[in-house]
Formats: sequence, structure tokens, C-alpha cells
Amino acid sequence: MIQFKDDIRIRQRHRQARIHWAHFWFIVVGILIILAAFILGYFYVSLAPMRQAENRVEKLVREKTSIATVTQVSVNYRKTTTYAVLGQTTTGTQKVAIVRNNKIKTYNRSSGMTDSQLKKLITNKFKPKKLYSANISEYQGVLVWEISYKGQDNKLNYLTLDFKSGKTYRAISGM
Repeated sequence: MIQFKDDIRIRQRHRQARIHWAHFWFIVVGILIILAAFILGYFYVSLAPMRQAENRVEKLVREKTSIATVTQVSVNYRKTTTYAVLGQTTTGTQKVAIVRNNKIKTYNRSSGMTDSQLKKLITNKFKPKKLYSANISEYQGVLVWEISYKGQDNKLNYLTLDFKSGKTYRAISGM
């Protein structure tokens, strides 16, 4: 009987530790989930001031203009922070509100080029490889389109076009 216990002890000492791959992958996936949660939390917290500013501007526009439903808010940081708020009135009229230093100017969206007209103009005249953004803003007191796109040379380009006619005010090529 003593011999039997010794044999068991000998076999237990020589038994190799086996890696359970399921446990290994469970730990790796758990670490990746925790890392992703930290990254997403960081971005959520870091973008909070921007969300708060946009909410403040939306509220200001709904209080001080006839815009009842906001569909888009864009921001431009050229000289001062300028917000462009696109929305509809209760009657369904499309409007644009330009907000700078809590001062608001409103324009009829229908007085400018439509999105499809703008895209056609840019495609025919500038032949972009990829169109990144097209936002409404104000430049030297005039309502404009701010366009960014990738040119045929794979470089970043910026355009400032008149809101109504599409006339080029400013073009920055090859950044």
C-alpha cells in the first residue's frame, strides 16, 4: 500500500502542465474588451465639450430663429468659431443659421445650390478622387461652401465656393 501512494506521487510530479487554450483566448479577449472600453471612454470624455457646444448652439438657434428641427451642425474655426446650423421651420422651409459669438444670421437654403448641383460642379470642374466634406459657412460676410477633397495627385485640397453661384473665392491645392 505504501508503494502505491509513492507511485501516485511520482506520477503527479512528472505530469506536465497543460495549457488550456480556451482559458488563454478567454483572457486575451477579456483584455482586448477592457482596452477597447478604455479607448472608447477616452474619446467619449474628450469629445464632451464639442457635444455640449453643439447642443448649446442648437438650443440657441431654436429659441432665436424660426428653425424648429435641426438636421445638421457644422463648425468652422477659421478666425473665430462659426457654427452653421441647417434645419427646417415648422412649415417645412429649409433654413441655414450662421452662429458666431452668439449672433445669428439666417438664410434660406433654397437660395443656394443644391447638394446635387454642388457635387456636379465639383466633379466636373475639379475632378476629385474623393470628396471629404462640403459644409456651409460664412467667408468675408458671404455665405459659402467649404469643400475638402482628394485631388488626382492624392493631395488634400480645400475650396471656398459661393453658396449661390459656385464661384471660387479661395482654393488651396496640394497640401
